[in-house]
Amino acid sequence: MQPTSPFTAVRTFLFLPLASPEEKMAKLRQLAEEKARRKARKKAAKHERLRNFFGWCAGCEAYGSIF
Repeated sequence: MQPTSPFTAVRTFLFLPLASPEEKMAKLRQLAEEKARRKARKKAAKHERLRNFFGWCAGCEAYGSIF
């Protein structure tokens, strides 16, 4: 038989610190800023690809029927 303790009948709860509304809003703002930075980097990469492509097309057009 196991020894019994007077505390075995009492449930124990783990209290986690709750985030305040200000902390939640700060986290949401941070996520939105990160998303905006990712989108800006993706857009810049796309624009660079298009500049390179159309630059190449303009070069081909300048040489005319050589290609």
